[in-house]
Amino acid sequence: MKLIESRALPPRRRYFIAVLVQTTAFVAFSILVAKLNWIQLFPAQMPPVRAILAGFVFLAIAIPFGWMRWRKAVEKRRKIAALFMPANVTERALWVGTAFVAGVGEEITWRRVQTVLLSRLTGDFIAAIAICIVMFALAHAIQGWTSVAVIVVFAAGFHLLVYLAGSLYVAMAVHFIYDLVAGFAYGHLGRKLGYALPESTGVAPVPATDAV
Repeated sequence: MKLIESRALPPRRRYFIAVLVQTTAFVAFSILVAKLNWIQLFPAQMPPVRAILAGFVFLAIAIPFGWMRWRKAVEKRRKIAALFMPANVTERALWVGTAFVAGVGEEITWRRVQTVLLSRLTGDFIAAIAICIVMFALAHAIQGWTSVAVIVVFAAGFHLLVYLAGSLYVAMAVHFIYDLVAGFAYGHLGRKLGYALPESTGVAPVPATDAV
């Protein structure tokens, strides 16, 4: 967190576009890898009711917990909060697109393609999941080590949703909804609590879309 707090931020619009482009490229690459390795991504069957209910429970816990963290970040005037705070119509539209691509793409990449490939490599499905959880959390280290610990729990929850559903659909929906709510919540809290958006200059940090 100290690293990002000490650096100038990029313009939010440019940051959202960069994240959107980069994440889309990762999704396309993951889909290609899945096709080349005979990994099924989109089975025809609907998720069972238990998985859908688990998705609602996940959101019912994660969003109130997230709200407390988002509010705290805004109250403390943390600079990184500005990267998750769309402030106008264009930025909100970009945030919706970014949340959707992240919700779909990160589940494809981390909860399916990488999990299957690591499982084949190690011969141990549980070990593959554990490695994916750690890697996913570290990919968001820009948000600080406390957030990394929180994302470990989130990632484990997404893997559980995939297990319960037998597919990625519920995890994708939950991931998208959480990220979408996070961005609009940050924007609302910023306006309500008088968060003055910092000047945006400098080079964009490594994108990380999950606002925890």
